[in-house]
Amino acid sequence: MSTDQPPAARRTRPRMPLASDPVGVARRLANVIREAAPTIERERRVPLDLIDQLRDAGLFHMLIPSSLGGAQVDPVVAAQAVEELAVADASAAWVVMLAMQSNAFAGFMEERHALEVWGNGGIIAGTARPIGRAIATSNPEEGYVVSGRWPFASGSSHADWFLAECMVYDEDAPRKDAHGNDVSRMLFVPREDVTVHDTWNTVGLRGTASNDFSVDGVFVPHGRGLSMMDLHPTQDWALYATPPIAFVNHGSHALGVARAALAAAIELISTKRGWGDVPLRDVPRMQVIVAEATAEIEAARAFLYGAAHELWDAATSDGAEATARQRSRARLAASHAMTASLRTVDLLHRSLGTTSIVAGSTLDRCFRDLHTASAHVMIGPLTYEAAGRVELGLDAAFPLF
Repeated sequence: MSTDQPPAARRTRPRMPLASDPVGVARRLANVIREAAPTIERERRVPLDLIDQLRDAGLFHMLIPSSLGGAQVDPVVAAQAVEELAVADASAAWVVMLAMQSNAFAGFMEERHALEVWGNGGIIAGTARPIGRAIATSNPEEGYVVSGRWPFASGSSHADWFLAECMVYDEDAPRKDAHGNDVSRMLFVPREDVTVHDTWNTVGLRGTASNDFSVDGVFVPHGRGLSMMDLHPTQDWALYATPPIAFVNHGSHALGVARAALAAAIELISTKRGWGDVPLRDVPRMQVIVAEATAEIEAARAFLYGAAHELWDAATSDGAEATARQRSRARLAASHAMTASLRTVDLLHRSLGTTSIVAGSTLDRCFRDLHTASAHVMIGPLTYEAAGRVELGLDAAFPLF
């Protein structure tokens, strides 16, 4: 089953919008996003009018370099904007975050092709999995005929372009590099050449439309893509030499959801009465829970943004180079932010008993959304293993550390 395609007019935007004060803009849009939250949950997608507001505010394109007409926002500030969006709605923040991460690929492509994808404010969906098939045309530099099916294309309901990572074939034979390894390539396919399959039926993050998509025999020029295993920046910005900074926003997203859960819990505790008709805010156990939840969130925020700022400062200082530990700590802090947020939301969800299990309540939604978000590989258990190896003086042996 295919989902509806967005109106063609969405692909005729005249320019890439620039983000001005992204954190402030995210906060100002919070009420609009909250009002849309029931619709997002029910329809399993973010409404196109809200997508347009987020896009026109420049929030989808914060990590496009100025050399390509983008805002080139400090990635730590961009992550803080994602946190503010996540306080309002986890799904809306998620689709912005994933599209923004994909925008980092703009710095590894030929300029004309990068402008083709992003120049009119294009929004990207897709996944980094080389499970498609790209058959090279007679001239290897000309392009590929692409076919395949990929899962987890967050934002598939509104995306203009899809990331289709493929193994490269010369006729029926897999292409090999100089070391005998299979060659893969990430290719950008326009929406009109893609079929979206309605597969995203989940416990949480229901509004992300992270559906499967497929491509069947579509030609894609070589330059409208890149090799994930052999990245060479074409733009001069420290982001492209510092991949770990792009994943800080996973931690920011988790903290935003945890903040929303804490705010909802405080409101309930401040207004409800418990056993014996005692106000919950007067119950010592509830006071302790609020204090513990606050400390958990704030400690994780301090580690996350402290590590992120340290890494970015090193990456942008003249003559300096980020160390392996600085890079690893940023990834570790993002994963820890997720772990701490999960502990916080679980604590609050459990402490408020039957109140938190009502479908549609903020605590119920935060609980489901965060547990779904925690399944993402870039903040999962493997990142702790990799960070531990770095702390022990070993190689991370994990991508984008």
